[in-house]
Order: sequence, then structure tokens, then C-alpha cells
Amino acid sequence: MSGVERVLEIAASTRVLRERRLRALEDAPGHALLGREFLHLRALAERCAAETGEAFRVSLGATALERLVAVCAQRSAYFGPLVSDRPGFAGALAATLRDLRDAGVPPERLPNDVSALRSLYTDLEQALARLASDGILDRIGLFRLAARGAASFVERRGFTRAEVHGATELVGSAGDLVDAIATALPDGALRFLQPDWGDAHAERVQAEWSWKRFPPEGVAVLDSPALTRDGPIPDGALRVLRARSPRDEVEQIAREVLALIESGVAPHEIAIVPRSLEPYETWLVAIFDGYGIPVTSSLARPAIARPEARAWLALVRALGGDLERANVLGFLDATLPRESARLAEHVARESAVVRGERDWRAALDSAKPDPALEALREALERVIATREAFAAARSFSEATRLTLVIAADLPGDDCRAALGRAPELDEIDRAAKSTRPFTPETAAAGLESLLLELSDPWHARDDGGVRVLDAIQARALPCAHLFLPGMVHGAWPRQASEDPFLLDSTREALRAACRRPVPVRGRALAEERFLLGLLLSQASERVTLSFSDADGSGRALSPSGFLRDLPFVERGTDVVGLASTPNGDAARFERASTPLGQSARDYIAGTDSFHSDSLPFDGEIGAGALRLPDAVSPSFIAELGVCPLRALFKSVLHARELVDPSPDTLDANEAGQLAHEALRILYRGLFDEGQLAPGTHPDTAVARAKARLPAALDEAAKSARTRTRVRTREPELWSAFLAVVERALVDFVERDLRTLLLTGLTELEAEKGVRATVHVHGDTSLELEGRVDRIVHLPDGGLRVGDYKTSRDFGKPVAPASVRRGTSLQVSLYALAVASDRSTLAVVGEALPVPVRPERDRDGGRETERSLELAEIEMFAFPVLEELAGLLARGSFPFHFEREECRYCPYTIACRREHGPSRERIASAEPLSAWRALRSRADA
Repeated sequence: MSGVERVLEIAASTRVLRERRLRALEDAPGHALLGREFLHLRALAERCAAETGEAFRVSLGATALERLVAVCAQRSAYFGPLVSDRPGFAGALAATLRDLRDAGVPPERLPNDVSALRSLYTDLEQALARLASDGILDRIGLFRLAARGAASFVERRGFTRAEVHGATELVGSAGDLVDAIATALPDGALRFLQPDWGDAHAERVQAEWSWKRFPPEGVAVLDSPALTRDGPIPDGALRVLRARSPRDEVEQIAREVLALIESGVAPHEIAIVPRSLEPYETWLVAIFDGYGIPVTSSLARPAIARPEARAWLALVRALGGDLERANVLGFLDATLPRESARLAEHVARESAVVRGERDWRAALDSAKPDPALEALREALERVIATREAFAAARSFSEATRLTLVIAADLPGDDCRAALGRAPELDEIDRAAKSTRPFTPETAAAGLESLLLELSDPWHARDDGGVRVLDAIQARALPCAHLFLPGMVHGAWPRQASEDPFLLDSTREALRAACRRPVPVRGRALAEERFLLGLLLSQASERVTLSFSDADGSGRALSPSGFLRDLPFVERGTDVVGLASTPNGDAARFERASTPLGQSARDYIAGTDSFHSDSLPFDGEIGAGALRLPDAVSPSFIAELGVCPLRALFKSVLHARELVDPSPDTLDANEAGQLAHEALRILYRGLFDEGQLAPGTHPDTAVARAKARLPAALDEAAKSARTRTRVRTREPELWSAFLAVVERALVDFVERDLRTLLLTGLTELEAEKGVRATVHVHGDTSLELEGRVDRIVHLPDGGLRVGDYKTSRDFGKPVAPASVRRGTSLQVSLYALAVASDRSTLAVVGEALPVPVRPERDRDGGRETERSLELAEIEMFAFPVLEELAGLLARGSFPFHFEREECRYCPYTIACRREHGPSRERIASAEPLSAWRALRSRADA
């Protein structure tokens, strides 16, 4: 063996590893492999880590890491309350910190504007170091340890060169391990073979590569793919299918697969690759198993779908809670004989058991004699006693021991094994120095998370069946026939949400400063396009794309934008028009014509340009195309501050929402409209009666207001702005709606009148129209015209300009940070307009909170005065108003990068914020630099 070269082949995944091994066997003389060792990255890490001699006994999973982050966050004044109050917050926070750890960015490199995250990251690293000393490592910790033993592993095994296959973009921990292997080998002895098809994204990855010892070498997955690189689509190489639903889509594909197998195509030469398997889970299993099609798949269903797993979950929830009826019955049904289980359900129903020991004992005492009653009583007594002991437990280990004892007869060995990992959670609490008391709710949540981690693979073993894989699993795996279902908007490309804890701007800065592969959410579109192109390059015979008209719930879907400009093939290739139904009917889709003198190909290419000449695709319509009235409303300027592009769609183009409300449905803003009108009528009447004059006792005014309110509300409800159809067709619903609004108005009036009558008022103007020129800076001014909710004249000559707000974010309308950034300008604009119109500086702008559900404000936030003096408004608002006026003057309506306001936007499909090149153009366009600076102010 001394003359045989020792070569290490590293694969990105087990599937790529299998492909490499099979290909190497086929290419080897006599089909005998000598001197080659094949390892995927995880196995390589474990081999190298073993060389260090340090203990590695436990690998932390996602649940354990999330628990660790939650415990570390307890000491954070910022993150602690959020993690406690919001389920799922710790998981999202853990994902952010995992990005930083995997990229290899140390905590001290985080900037001051994320100081809370930096402190939490530091605590997490320290806790993980303490766990590592006990042999408990997460995946990233394992790779870091492995990098230290890589040289010893290479030397002991005698490798002289190495190759890496199937990795598209390495994260930091895996890259550092490969770099350590490359360091241990002679210069240039490690080749990193990167699956590529010449896309700009791959070029960018190579330009920003973090490791100099092994530059990526672009390689094609196939030498002769069915589709032609950068060329027209050959006849018969591509099909596009259209279905009514995901079920029909899977049915079509299954029949196509059956026909291929009958024609002699080997099942493993067929690949079915949606972006994600979850939307097709039910139909894939039912249809493919029903047809008896052999399958190899990455699909795994939650184990909780099995009855025995649900029984374990019910038991844990019953012990951690208060013996809730459904949970107790779920456990008893799995452990008692059928007669006793039926009796338990009957007894609980007849005695109206809700929860608690008292309810259950009373139900047993009132139950009629039955042969199965004694067995039921004994089982319930065991549950009650175990719950008492569970409540006294002071560790996850103790809580697990109690659970396993009472569940001795419960089927489900995998659930029993999952709970056996509970001691890891105790070690996490100790390493993170948990400060909060251990409660039964804490114990139940921890055990429940371990059970929810379990999953059942569909056909994970590779026996040569049809490969049903998600897009990530299928990368770099060649096949003869490729099916790509689910080519719809929202799946291809997948919608990427910006990280609320670490914005893309900060991630980009860290990536550039540290030269580490920090993930950037805004690059998701380019990555998705690259991934789809890579899949298209992997089929040697034919590619079949498919999409459905509606999802599983019947909601309409639209074809993916990638179908309008298909990657890998000739740029600008639109294949939607090729779509056919199972009956062969051609699908008809219209598209807008391109600008005069510009080819479709050039037009489409322009959307992906990073040059500022392409800003017209991002709302840069130009001053010449903008037609605005002589005076604009404060609401329009406020909308412009929140998101200029949304203001363009809503107030300039007057685009409607895609879904019109039903005539029997109340709009979300109708409660606000009704409250506005009722308050106008009510306060006008109170003022005319003298109830708001100086010297009036607040109790008298409040009593009179409550007496007048029903009539004012009834008059407001009969106005044209409320739905007469709902009032006549759904009188009960309408009465309940009015009752909710009336309670909100009573709550507001009681607070507001006691504040107003401290001084009284000399004049009240409700729903007052105002038009004024607001001089912002130099020659910059805004001509405003709108209707003010309320102007109060005080005895000292001052004016209070009020705007009713029915939202629950009471402080935002006048929060200095929000005004500075332009995201809350309406109150300020009304105050500026009134001050200019009345030529006075004695103006205060105030937000008047009228929450529709005041009982939800348990902290009394609505009772605090929310106002800004005119001088403060000018200081905070003038810089952003000057910039917004500049946007209007240029006819520029860029989208914003913050995610908060997008949740309720009706224009998410038309918006370009998820388009990578658009984000880059907006982020780099020089005319928008001042606007970007205002929106990203650190002190905001």
C-alpha cells in the first residue's frame, strides 16, 4: 500500500458523499478503490475532534441551544422581558446568535448600536465554554474543536491531497475546518470544487471568499445538461405544467413518474424537488405510497402526529399545568383499558370537568357505579399525586423521572429516549447561571420541547428510489429527469424577512470588516436564483416545471417571477406561456409591454442591474411623471415618511388592495372612523352646553358626556361612512360592535375631560379643515391641506392640536425617535399646519389614545400625556420633512428596509424590497444617501 496515494474526499452532505463514492467506483480501474477515504463534513469534524483527546459526549440540539439563549437572556434588561413574554422569541434570537457564531464573528466586533445583543452574545459564548469543558458541544463548537485536531488527523492518516465536493457556500465553522485541513497539506493540495453555472452570485461569493488557501473552483454538475447554458431551450428539454391545486400537481407528477419507470428509467434517475417539502407532505405520502412508487426522501413528519407521541405530550402538559381535562383524558386514553378510558371521558363530560384536582375528585364522587370506576379512580389518583410531586421538582431530571414512572405503560420508546435528554437542560441552566425559580411550567415547557423535536422520516434510506428532496438537499445531485413543483410566488423565491435583532446594514458592515461569511438576508433573492439555476443544470434528459393556481386552502397563487426570467438558460426566457394543463389547454397570462425601443431581454436584464440607471424599477418615476395637487394632505406626507413606495401605490397610483372586503365585513379602520365621528358630535354638544368652560367640575362634565354618548354614537353610526348592509343584515354583530366602541369612548372621555378641565377651554374646533404653507428650511416648503381631529383653545391663548389614535402603540405618534426618522409624522404635521395658519408659536401637538380594547392596557400607558411642543416638533421633524420634500421634487419613492411596517402592507407582491438588486440600488444610490441616513439614525 506504500505506493498508493492517500486522498481525502469531503462532501457537503451524505447524499453528495454517496454520489461521489459511486462515481469514484465507476471510474476506478477494476472498480476497486484504493487510498481514498470519503467523509461528509460532520463525520470529518468528529474524526478530527477525536484527535484532540478532549471529551465530546453530548451534541446540543436546537431545543437545548434555544433554552441556553433564553436563560442567558434572563440577565438582560432589554431581552429578558421579551423572552419571558413572547413565545418563540428565544428561538429567533438563537438563530441570530447562531449566524454570528457560525460566521466566526467575535462578540466584541459588534457595534455599539446593538450593545444589548453584544452583551448577550458574550454571555452565551461564556456559557458554551463552560459546557464544552464538560464535553457538551453544539455543532459549531464541534467544528471549532475539530479544527484544532485537523493537522494530527491528516498526519496520522497520511493524506497527501484532499478534495471538497458539493458545497455551494461554506459557513465559517465548516470553512475553518477545511482551512485547517488545507494548512496541514502541501500548498495547493486541497481543491474546493464549487458547483456553479456561471451566475453572478457565485462570482460574488468567490470575490468575498474568507479563506485564501483554497479558492473555490467552479465546476458543472453535468457535462451535458438537458438545458443549454445561456442558450435557447432545446425541443423537448423543458415542460411547464399547470395544476388547480398542490394535490393535482403531485398527482400529475406521480403519473409522469410511473410512465418513466415503465419506459425503463431507473427510479434513482428521477428527482422531485420543490423548494420545501412541507406544503406537499400529505399528498406526497398518500399518492406515492398509494401508487407503490419507490422513494428516497428527506421528508420527515413531526412525530407528534402519532397517537402515542400525543399521549406523551398530553401527560407532560397535564403535569405541568393544572390537570386540564383534554390533557388528562389524552393520557388516560392511551394507558387505560377501553372501558375505563370511555368512562373517564363520560365522567368528565357529565360533571363538566375543566381542570384541577377538585374538579376531578368531584367528578369521581358523583359518578354512577360502574365496574371500570375503580380502575379509573386509581389512575386519576396516580396522576394527581404525580402532579403534586412534579410541582415540587427542582430540576428537569427530577421532573423527567416522575414522568417516566407514571408513563411506564405508555407506548413510544422514542419519546422515552427523548425525555432522557432532559439532564442536558439542567446542565444548561447551571452553565448559564439561571436566576429564575424552577416552576412546573418551566419543567413542562422543557420536556415538551424535547418531544416536539422528534420526527418520523418518510423514506430516508436510499434504496435507489425516486428522490423526493427539498432544494437544499438536492443541490449538486445529477439526475436524468427533474421535476420542480411549486414554482409560485412566495416559494420561488422564498420570502426572506430581515432579522429584527441584526439588520442587514450591520451584517454587511460586519462581513466587510471581519472578512467572515455573515449571512445577509437581503441577498436571499440572488441566492435563490443561483439555487434554481443550479438545479436546472443537474438534469441530463428533461426538466418539468409545475405550479398550481391555488394553495391547499384555496387561496389564489401566482406563478413565480423566476418563470418570467428563467435562470441558467438564455436571459429573459419567459416560460409561463408554455404552461399546459393535464388536458393540454394552454394557460393564458398577459404581461405588460416593454418600453418603446427596448427589447424584452434588455428590459428584464435592467431589473437586475446594480446601476442607479435602473432606479425607475424601484419607484424613481421622475418629477415629470408626478402629478400632485397644489396642496397635499398631512396623511400623505406621513405615509411618505413610513414608506415612500407605499405612498406611491396608495396615494399617487391609487392602487386597490387585491382582496376587496365582503359587504358584510367590517374594515379594520371602521372602529376608528366611528369613534372620530362620535367624538366630534359629542364634544361639539358638550362645548355648546358650556360643559367644557373654565371652572366646570370634571365629574359633572363626565356624567353629562356619558349621558350624551349613546345618542352621539347612534348619530355617527347612521352617517354614510358606516356600513348600512351590516347594520341591517347582522343586527347582533352590529350591536356588539357598537358596544365595544362605546366602552372605548367612555374610557377615553373619562380620562380626557379630567385633563381638559384642569384649565377649561375657551373654544373647541372639531374636524376643522386647515390649509397652510409650512416653511421647512430655506426655500423648501410644503403646502398642506387636511382636517384636524380637534383644536382646543386654552384660556392662556395656547392651542392644543389633537389627533385621535385607536392603535395600541400609544407613544409612537409623538415619540421623538419616530418623528426624527419620519415614521410618525401626522401629529407633527397637523401642529405645524395650524401654527402656520394661525401665525402662532403657542401650539402643542398631542396624540389622543382611544384604544378600541382599553382593558388590554393593563399598565395604564394610555393615561400618560403624549404631546410635543412646537419647538420640539420643528427640531425633530424639519430634517426629515426637508428630505421628504426633496423626494417629491425628484419624483422618487424608494422602499424602506425596516420590516415593522410591512406586516399590514397590502402591496407586498408589488414591492421590490425582497429583490436583491433593488436593495443594492437603493442602498447605494447617492441621491438617497441623506434619506437613508435619517432612516438609520442610531439614536432613533
